[in-house]
Amino acid sequence: MTPDERVGAAAIERTMAVFEQMKDLDHCDQVQARKAVTDHFGQIAAGELDEKRSVVSGLTHLKTIERNVGLTR
Repeated sequence: MTPDERVGAAAIERTMAVFEQMKDLDHCDQVQARKAVTDHFGQIAAGELDEKRSVVSGLTHLKTIERNVGLTR
């Protein structure tokens, strides 16, 4: 596993942990959020080696989706 893959995996887990603390998500919403943030890291944040910056990027992305599409209730 490359350094950016390790950071990406850790950032996804941290992003989801923080987002789940902020929102009461059912299983379906958790799956949708995880897919969205994983896709985001694959497209936008690839190569980012700063986990904190990646987490902020992921949370921003999820919040934007939530506002525009209604990811969660």
